[in-house]
Amino acid sequence: MIFAPPYLLNVDEPSRVNAFLKSVGFYNQGEVLENVSVAGDGNMNVVLRATTNQRSFILKQSRPYVNKYPTVEAPFDRIVREHRFYEIVRENSVLRDYTPEVYFFNRPNYILCLQDFGNANDFSNIYQKEVEISKPDMADIAKAVSELHFAFKDVDSSQRVINSELHKLNHQHIFELPVKESNGFDLNMVCPGLQNRTSRFRTDKPLGKMSKELGQMYLSDKGTRLLHGDYYPGSWLNTKDGFKMIDPEFCFTGLPEYELAVAIAHLKMAQQSDSVIKDLFVYYHFDNKFDGSLFSKFAGMEIIRRIIGLAQLPLDLSLGERLSLLDEAYELVLNG
Repeated sequence: MIFAPPYLLNVDEPSRVNAFLKSVGFYNQGEVLENVSVAGDGNMNVVLRATTNQRSFILKQSRPYVNKYPTVEAPFDRIVREHRFYEIVRENSVLRDYTPEVYFFNRPNYILCLQDFGNANDFSNIYQKEVEISKPDMADIAKAVSELHFAFKDVDSSQRVINSELHKLNHQHIFELPVKESNGFDLNMVCPGLQNRTSRFRTDKPLGKMSKELGQMYLSDKGTRLLHGDYYPGSWLNTKDGFKMIDPEFCFTGLPEYELAVAIAHLKMAQQSDSVIKDLFVYYHFDNKFDGSLFSKFAGMEIIRRIIGLAQLPLDLSLGERLSLLDEAYELVLNG
């Protein structure tokens, strides 16, 4: 039987939200809840904005499934790792400016209460043609992930962030299902013709072999850097105060090549200019341990899984453009 916490928050039941906030003693004197609304897409978790007569804040709760795909099981306690991530990074003065303040964490209900950045959107609009990330935003996106990787590196075993269950879930959707012949996806619903024109990727033995090897690297304990774990435009928030890094529920101690590869792959799929992509490399602090070939292979795999996997993006690409990207990604995976 799946454990159900005392309070399951729902946008349609503000009285339940109100009861929860009273139960944890969060209200100030004279504070009254006025409105509860959905905050963002909430792909993994339920994310609500609570507005009172004094302030607003974000309530984030994990469920035993992926919020966007209720049939996909996910660890109920994943938000514990997200809270741990914020505990760690907000000790760093640079990353404190890039992340939300944590007001409280209620473990019995798997609820995290965070700073509300107000009328802000993520960077998913860059997947649309002619939309480009500004150079200041790209600099911050690069500086934040660079600081993350190098401020918390080479930790001993007791300091590693372990996120095994979510790690395995991500592994399945990145390295297994997209290249599995019978994965149940109907890509024609995404883009007419995509299913048949990509069948070779699901039967290609060299790709399957390399995907398995990369997946083993992803799951290994060889990495020594703290990773956000899902560093892509949906986790980049564009606020009035500039770029913010959010939604680190996939965080773990791992390989920086993987994290940077994901970011670059999404910039490529979003058709960002070479100048913008170059800025990520300019502001990221590379060292002699960085494996460029492994980085390229991971980038290719991220492109493949986003185009022919379950976790689709709002790509403004024709069938031909998607196939061209897949060919490029195939070469990256096999040859680095």
